[in-house]
Amino acid sequence: MKVARLWLLGAASMLVLGGEGLAQTAGDLPAVTVAQPKPRPKPAPTVRARPRPRPAPAATATPAPAAAVAAPAVPSGPRWNEPVTTALQGTPAGVQATSTGPATTATESQIIRDPAAQLGDVLFTRPGVTSTTFAPGASRPVIRGLESVRVRVQENGIGSHDVSDLGEDHGVPIDPLASKKIEIIRGPGTLRYSSQAIGGIASASNDRIPDVLPQQGIHGEIRGSAATVDKSYDGAILLDAAHGNTVVHVDAFGRRALDYQIPGGVQLNSKLNNSGESAGVTRFFDNGFAGFAIQHYESLYHVPGTESAENDTRIKMNQTKVTGRGEWRMDGGPFEAFRWWVGATNYKHDEIGLGEDGVDAVRATFVNRQQEARAELAHVPVVTGLGLLTGVIGADTGHRDIDSAGEAGGLIGPSTTNRAAAYALEQLRFAPTWSVVAAGRIEYVKVDGTATTFSALLPPADITSADTSRDFLPVSVSAALVKDLPWDVTASLTLEHKERAPGPLELYAKGAHDATGTFEIGDANLKKEKMNAVELGFKKQTGMWRFEANAYWRYFDGYIFRQFTGNRCGEEFDTCGDPDGEFLQVTYTQLDADFRGVELYSQVDVAQLFGGIVTVEGQYDYLRATFTDGTNVPRIPPMRLGGGLSWRDANWLARVNFIHAFAQDDPGENETATPGYNQLKAELSYTGKILDPRSPFTGFTVGAVGDNLLNDDIRNSVSFRKDEVLLPGRSFRAFATLRF
Repeated sequence: MKVARLWLLGAASMLVLGGEGLAQTAGDLPAVTVAQPKPRPKPAPTVRARPRPRPAPAATATPAPAAAVAAPAVPSGPRWNEPVTTALQGTPAGVQATSTGPATTATESQIIRDPAAQLGDVLFTRPGVTSTTFAPGASRPVIRGLESVRVRVQENGIGSHDVSDLGEDHGVPIDPLASKKIEIIRGPGTLRYSSQAIGGIASASNDRIPDVLPQQGIHGEIRGSAATVDKSYDGAILLDAAHGNTVVHVDAFGRRALDYQIPGGVQLNSKLNNSGESAGVTRFFDNGFAGFAIQHYESLYHVPGTESAENDTRIKMNQTKVTGRGEWRMDGGPFEAFRWWVGATNYKHDEIGLGEDGVDAVRATFVNRQQEARAELAHVPVVTGLGLLTGVIGADTGHRDIDSAGEAGGLIGPSTTNRAAAYALEQLRFAPTWSVVAAGRIEYVKVDGTATTFSALLPPADITSADTSRDFLPVSVSAALVKDLPWDVTASLTLEHKERAPGPLELYAKGAHDATGTFEIGDANLKKEKMNAVELGFKKQTGMWRFEANAYWRYFDGYIFRQFTGNRCGEEFDTCGDPDGEFLQVTYTQLDADFRGVELYSQVDVAQLFGGIVTVEGQYDYLRATFTDGTNVPRIPPMRLGGGLSWRDANWLARVNFIHAFAQDDPGENETATPGYNQLKAELSYTGKILDPRSPFTGFTVGAVGDNLLNDDIRNSVSFRKDEVLLPGRSFRAFATLRF
């Protein structure tokens, strides 16, 4: 397998540097939310888990807003710029309402052009979204200032099943190289998956379990790229083979990078080495399909930072996951479709580095064994006195065991979480231009672990530990009223009440946490966190001017966070109070908090030039988050303002984009202010077809991207190590994709 990965990386690099017939999908902008999907001939019978719009000819394409959502609920027909996802983001095909929450999406062509190592970094510059950027191999999505346990990360509907919610230094084992699409889901659709996802869902999708029966034969693509800033190269091979009613999918990917360059030097201890592979098979029947896949991911990434570089701190991660999904369409009765998803994971990572004795060894170990299952029924449309009602009802369950050893055992002991939930998601079209989408979820959560009680925050103190079990019953509801306005403008008003149970670390933390530089003390008596929210949105997806504007307010009853006590500690509690201690002592506590923000995105086609379209784009996002006592919520993203200019035709894409992030001058307690920065990006790419009937290849993409062209100092206010770590400096990347 190692030899195969090396061959893969070498082949992809050769493809980038000099292969014939290199290509790109009809030049869509990074801002465009929906890539033009490849046509797939319909066999008979063809079973689709989710209807997909047919692509229009590439020559007619015009870009759509980056944060755009679906077209009106009763479209005249599929258009090139309608999302590939269903109309209501995060919902099954049985609900065809207009999306009630903005769905920030990275399409396959955008991922190919800028394949970051971590899922969160792909959407780093999108309005309302950023990432933790703790390390090149560990960067989790941050949605409207919320992260960690408040954001669910999933792949093909199944959770990522890692421990990235327990520490910012823990990576997400989902590599964008194997993804077809990455989207942010908010609004009622989140309640299909979890009550924990108060902030939203970062969802990756791919063909590891094929849900469409393609043309018979073998189809696939080879991806590759290389970059200057870290001397990195990456590659992926994705294959689908169809024979009769059976489809087999195989993919493999890998990436390697050295320490990346920053203005004036090198960010030490930032190298990484990721790889993975998967195999899946789906069998299609007259009324449905069933499929399973097995995938493996491994990563060895280093953690930048002053002390981390001195100790050569690095994390070695391995995950093996088995997933399954299927659908059965019924011929009669009250339900029209039954769908199911399952997943089981074995995850482990070792934290390696030099100890106080100067010996390099495994310092901490985390093990996560997790299982998840979900099933839902889509009922037939029901004609009511108010209008047509469509929707689904469903249930899911999950089990999670966390084990820890070494220094990790000092932070949190073994913990078990069990949950079970039921949900419903319905759409009522009660007038030609009015509809309402509503969802509800009730979930039982039980978290077992060892609770440690400190009689005082400084020694001497009595410390007692006891096995503890906490039970929670989060109840969440979300509803959106949608109005189709003139000129293809859609307005939406969303109201939400969401609840989540505290996580294992929030309840049972009891020691030093090297990733965040904190000595953490959990609270086994924490109550549920509750959020009430209202959001007003307007969007227009057609015509020469396309835009989306959203304003939101979120009130948290009992927002859980780490409160600095004013003390410093070493690795053990008996060192707390030492002013030279390397860890800040924090306690998990709850305060009420207000989040209010605005997100804007716009694109205007201003001219036709040399057979292509010139487009001007702009974006803006702002978030202010405070506790009700007037203090600031920590690690909040800055205000950002940007815009750009692009030209595209059926083959070429040329684009320049500039974003200015303002200084974050409202830091949380014990935080420093973060200076602003400027980020200039340019890209050029070409897409073509290979018409030679003797060639097994059908199309290609080739291009180059320059990022942070001003070589500015970029510090991320969300990162725990913003004062120690800069993001990469000026970078140039060449990329290519070959389809067959």
